[in-house]
Amino acid sequence: MRGLVGLRHAAFVALVALAPLGTARAAPPEPAACAALKSGAEAALSATSTLSTGPVSYPGLADAPGCTITFSGTGQVFGPSFQAVGAKLDAMLKGQGWTQDHNADADGPTGTATGYRKATTAVAVSVGYDTPKGVCREDAPMASCHPTPAQMSYTITLGARPGS
Repeated sequence: MRGLVGLRHAAFVALVALAPLGTARAAPPEPAACAALKSGAEAALSATSTLSTGPVSYPGLADAPGCTITFSGTGQVFGPSFQAVGAKLDAMLKGQGWTQDHNADADGPTGTATGYRKATTAVAVSVGYDTPKGVCREDAPMASCHPTPAQMSYTITLGARPGS
């Protein structure tokens, strides 16, 4: 009986010692990786952005520490097509070796979102715009609204975080 208790105790001690390995979290992207993503996106969009650190969301994963690059401005800065803005970021990311994750794709009448992965990092990209109240009829489908570039208020984000 003592041998069995001793074996159970040894097994328990081993499990407790291994527990931190199973709960270890992937490290957030290095600051240099966030800076490279920021400068690449700024070059692709010919605009300036802000960089912040904190929790980043990615479809199908719990929030994790990372960095977020945010652009804002009107259609006069980014153009009247959110699809064209998304295509510029897509070309930039693929040019940097990122692979598109179609499981993170989402589209709507005023925006698009997708994900990219490279090594142990994932990037969630969102491009969308809003219009001031009264520009589009509330009782009509959004697709029937055709705002001018000055009426389009863009928010564009790239959120980098551990990929799992």
